[in-house]
Amino acid sequence: MTEELNEIRKKIDEIDSKILELIAKRNSLAKDVAEIKSKMGIPINDEEREKYIYDRIRKLCREHKVDENIGVQIFKILIEHNKHLQKQYLSETQQK
Repeated sequence: MTEELNEIRKKIDEIDSKILELIAKRNSLAKDVAEIKSKMGIPINDEEREKYIYDRIRKLCREHKVDENIGVQIFKILIEHNKHLQKQYLSETQQK
């Protein structure tokens, strides 16, 4: 029983590592988005894009039988963090 529990926990740990790896990739892409938005004169906040993301996340949650509220909460955190990274990136590049 303990061995089985440890195996399951090991799989969860591997998934956690993959999730963090994907978050790091998403953060990196957010900086790329900031650079393009800056060149095009587009503001960081894009309510239409955020609505699209939340609608898409709700749909994916339903497909994967994940609670929509938790899915949206997770992505709200990710989006707010990515907007913070974009603002930080723009601030740093403007100071150069």
